[in-house]
Amino acid sequence: MKTNSSPRPESGQALNQEQLQQEHIDLLNHYDRDETKSKGSYSVEFDGNLLTLAGFFTTDIEPILKMDAETSGGFKATIAAIAQSGSRAPVTLRTHIASISRTIKDSSIVNFSPENYVQLIQGKDSSVANSFRSVMNIWYRLGIPGISSETIDLVNMLKRPASRGRNRVTSGDPTEGWYTTQEYDDLISRYWDDLESGNSTLRDSTTLLLNAQFGRRGIQLANLKVCDFKSEGQTDGISGKRIAFPGAKDRSAEEWFRGSKSETHPVGEDLWDLCMQQIKSTIAHHEAFFGRKLDVEEIDQLPFLQKDTRTLGRLKHFDFPAVESDSQATAIFHLSTQVVSVILNRSRSHGAKILSQRTGEPVREFAYRMRYTRARQLARMGVPRNTLQYWLGHEKDGALEHYYDDPAEDARQLDIEMQTILAPLAQAFLGSLRDRESDAIRGDDPSSRIELDGRNNLGTCGEHGFCSASVPIPCYRCSKFQPWVDAPHEEVLIRLIERQEEENNIFLPSKSRRMLIPLQLEKDIAAVKLVITLCNARKREIFDNQQN
Repeated sequence: MKTNSSPRPESGQALNQEQLQQEHIDLLNHYDRDETKSKGSYSVEFDGNLLTLAGFFTTDIEPILKMDAETSGGFKATIAAIAQSGSRAPVTLRTHIASISRTIKDSSIVNFSPENYVQLIQGKDSSVANSFRSVMNIWYRLGIPGISSETIDLVNMLKRPASRGRNRVTSGDPTEGWYTTQEYDDLISRYWDDLESGNSTLRDSTTLLLNAQFGRRGIQLANLKVCDFKSEGQTDGISGKRIAFPGAKDRSAEEWFRGSKSETHPVGEDLWDLCMQQIKSTIAHHEAFFGRKLDVEEIDQLPFLQKDTRTLGRLKHFDFPAVESDSQATAIFHLSTQVVSVILNRSRSHGAKILSQRTGEPVREFAYRMRYTRARQLARMGVPRNTLQYWLGHEKDGALEHYYDDPAEDARQLDIEMQTILAPLAQAFLGSLRDRESDAIRGDDPSSRIELDGRNNLGTCGEHGFCSASVPIPCYRCSKFQPWVDAPHEEVLIRLIERQEEENNIFLPSKSRRMLIPLQLEKDIAAVKLVITLCNARKREIFDNQQN
């Protein structure tokens, strides 16, 4: 980036007003025409008191424009230079500018000096001071008039630590940490019910269910395009139906819009079908807006989640850009992160709220709670750290400690391990072993037999009456079950373990609306193992008796 070669005026030096204004115009023209735009650059428009970045991010800068000509002109030149370099994403730059503008509005300053800067940030939180510091340092380094060396020295001397929010993952607050299994299941059921009953739109329901399955950040959902959904070939080694979510928080990204590396994940049938319905909806929505049919390349570049008709109407002077043109030009057609957050909060939903069994109050819903929940569930399933790191899209694994440092899960796992040892003493197996069928209650009734695949007999049911359990798996935990000593219980155990491994496979496309929570068979596995242990002990006892 070239800097202004004109000498920096000393603080307080009076300059001809007309000369200053012309210098600012020349400076803006210099950045607009002479510089080669970087890959991540975006547009800057000054229209009265409004500043618009990248064609869509607008904020009121009237308080800044009321400052003296040198300062207001320097501000404009700095913002133009930042946008051209792409060193700050437009949404980040807008946040800084809005903070600066609000703070200046509450003061009566007309320029920046060491004295009035202290007054500006006095009593303000760190985010305000850091907004000033971020913009003013770039301003000074570019050599643009308006910031003296004394002022920037003070700005950096009064540097504030970056604002750090509470860690919701480890806060223990039931209103902001991960959802319990019951809360999660209830939310998933509510999402589907609201879609089917018409209490939620197709777009909003799809957004909620994608978030529940994949726990992506709001900006990743907002930046999804139609082309990110694929079923042919392979993406990053993943074949079949899959979604390539645009990445976020990639420090090496050169572009502010979809510049980070993508994160590809397989998707199950139910959710894929829903996404295909949403794609049809967004195509129809945009073709109606543009008043023409879109070709295949244009359809690929459409946002997956469309703006509503009223908001899209504000862009009526735009036509959809050609695919070969600046890809960032399509960003204005995407939902903002704020709108996605509103959808994920269900704050405008007509559907009923879910009550928390922990608080007795409606569950507080927001985007990151699903991300915490999803990561915690995967960690509890034993997913390796490097796999979870990839799934979360983290470059470093430091943030994973929250999910693996889980005392409650450690206690649960210990309980499972102890069950095998203590189960005989605690009489965890409530049924009764039988050496042969004839020894069982109802042993003379063939209809009482518990079978595997209709061929292998495992034991006898001692209950007279109708049982709705899907035999034989639940039978091993039933007090009426009478397993036979010589039955092939090992075959049941093998199938249970295989089924559990299949359920725990995070790359297995979902086959039901449970979305994420796998079928948990630990107790059934423990019961079958106990039966096998007891049978083996009884076999040894019979053998010893025969030898004697």
